[in-house]
Amino acid sequence: MSTNDNGSRLPVWALTPTEELEARHNLKDFTHQQCADVVADMMNCAKEHGLKAFPACNKQKEAMSRCLLFYQKDPKYLDAERDKIIRKKIQKLELDMKKSNSANPTVN
Repeated sequence: MSTNDNGSRLPVWALTPTEELEARHNLKDFTHQQCADVVADMMNCAKEHGLKAFPACNKQKEAMSRCLLFYQKDPKYLDAERDKIIRKKIQKLELDMKKSNSANPTVN
């Protein structure tokens, strides 16, 4: 379970399977942004060495793997992406409720 800004626990089931996939895709994008330098180093080394890239680029490959796995293995980063989606859902529900309440004012 992840936590929201108020510190309360948000259940993972608050996400649909599609939203869970979106969170994982967003984590992948975030991870690649955070590791852009080491990924670029690996790509440049691979271009330079061609078929001999793997023995020649072990240092770059290991650095890239360490960076990518750092973000992918720590659950707080996936939880942060889930939280973003849940916050969007909550904001949409609140907006829908406001629209519904303004369209149907109650008479006291």
